[in-house]
Amino acid sequence: MVKHFWVRKVLYLCLTRFIGDSKILRWEGQRFMEIQTLPSRGSMVVYPFMVGPRQYLILGSDFSFSRVYLWDDLTQRFQPFQELNMRAPRGFSLVSVNNKDILLAASFKGNTLAYQHLVVDLSAK
Repeated sequence: MVKHFWVRKVLYLCLTRFIGDSKILRWEGQRFMEIQTLPSRGSMVVYPFMVGPRQYLILGSDFSFSRVYLWDDLTQRFQPFQELNMRAPRGFSLVSVNNKDILLAASFKGNTLAYQHLVVDLSAK
């Protein structure tokens, strides 16, 4: 699967591989350059999405937990953020309803799941 996304007016591609690592490429004016590899054994689906200023990427996996990555502006790369336990995901969609951002995950072998995006402030007050 191939998906594209934009970060601050720069075009990126994610090339997903079922066997092997997925790749993140950045458009450099005349060609795409590889900037990152992500472990993705068993991945059939990738979904880049934004919630507010945050850029995420989720790799759905048939063999292990699906992985959510968060874009780090400093390193210009995705960093591991969270793992989701779902069975054979085949599609994701972000829906915003009543000021709530909900990620829908359709499954080949299980139920469709809904995850609400929450920001938790862990700073001491």
